[in-house]
Amino acid sequence: MTESQGVQLRDGQSASNLFHRILWQTKRRFAELEKYADLTEDPKQFRRHYVERLPQFEAVRLSSPERAAMASELFQALLGELVYKEAGAVQPLQACLNRKVEPASLLTTGGDRKGSWKFQLEYEGRTWDSLQALSDLLVSRRIMNSAAGEALTWLQRQVLAVDGLNLGDRKVVVFGAGAEMASTRLFLEAGADVLWLDLAAPPAELTPDSFAGRLSWADQPMDLLLEPAKVLATIVEFAKDDPVDLCLYAYAPGQARELRLTGTMNALIEAMPKALVRSVTMLVSPTTTSELHAQDLLDIEARNSAAPLWEKALGGLGVMGRPGVASCRYASVTRTLVNIQGTSYQAAQYLGKLMAAEAWHARGIRVSANTAAITQTRSLDHPVFDAAFGGARALQVETFTPKQSQTINGLLSIHDWLNPNMPPPGRARVHGGIHTLPYPLDKALRIAAAIGFARSPGLLRGLVKA
Repeated sequence: MTESQGVQLRDGQSASNLFHRILWQTKRRFAELEKYADLTEDPKQFRRHYVERLPQFEAVRLSSPERAAMASELFQALLGELVYKEAGAVQPLQACLNRKVEPASLLTTGGDRKGSWKFQLEYEGRTWDSLQALSDLLVSRRIMNSAAGEALTWLQRQVLAVDGLNLGDRKVVVFGAGAEMASTRLFLEAGADVLWLDLAAPPAELTPDSFAGRLSWADQPMDLLLEPAKVLATIVEFAKDDPVDLCLYAYAPGQARELRLTGTMNALIEAMPKALVRSVTMLVSPTTTSELHAQDLLDIEARNSAAPLWEKALGGLGVMGRPGVASCRYASVTRTLVNIQGTSYQAAQYLGKLMAAEAWHARGIRVSANTAAITQTRSLDHPVFDAAFGGARALQVETFTPKQSQTINGLLSIHDWLNPNMPPPGRARVHGGIHTLPYPLDKALRIAAAIGFARSPGLLRGLVKA
């Protein structure tokens, strides 16, 4: 099959036009969005200014008593734009998923490691074996918010310090199991029964003596975009009659794949027998627009007051942009969109993650949708990002390694699975400091990149090639 086959956007439309049209149509259906949301009807203008317009749109939505209905409208609109193409025929993706197909044959290996999982993580040149101590440090340095600290504290006190972490009673389905941000290894080490869904088979180093759980994978790799019905049948067969935790980590850039993959995973959740959905887990990018609470606003003010003189000088000249927050009445959100990531990326984050999480939560589905740390993964392989990582420390912004992100965000997800109070999605954020910036991230990124280029001039060669 070619790239034009499988799951596509309806009528061959671009991700940018689809994103704009869904937002615009939703704006016209709700009086408060119609009155307050600063959204243009012109898709070209939207493409040029979505970095500013989307946060303002989200602030209006969050300030409305109809926020959950708006989320559901936006989420369902995305699902309705996905079609499945095969041999010249086109049908809605949801119709495709109703087909009866045979599941994939699975290969399975059981882990040999015994005992409960113990926390241990390398951070800043030392090995931490206390989750409590590390989370306290990260909160105090505003690398993650207090909600994330409270979640990890609960996990430490209620689970790790009591019987240790043991997921032996859980079946976990991991889309994009080999992704750099996926916590697959952690789930296996903690004893879970894991279904590996990825174009690549499990790596050779993932041997039975390295984990305590049970690992299953298809004997022939399945492409989620080309074989969604087969993927669904395989998940149902793996689950048998047991509910499963569904982790949505699949990601690939280019040709609107970010949006198509996220939408396809969401469509599979919608098509699953409801009794089999134990929870849904996803990672929200720190560079999408995110809801801020009272403590976050205090942290932003404290960060602004303590800024070094050079930063205040640039801020006074307007170089950094102002403010770093978009607000409507009592609701505030981050202005952390980055133009270089593109509209497909942001559409996937906003429609396919934030809105999906809120819509599912409103329906009583347990959802873990925490903000992931800024992580130096292959998806951020761009000279500007490379330079920005180098200059980030000057702006009190911190980046994580994949291993650090896999562990911290995996533990936050496990907290959301185990906490009997079913926490609302999106509260815990390991934002690395960008959610306390008093400036729009798109502006601050340029300053960080300039500092990074000054420190490492060789990066400029990559910028010329890009």
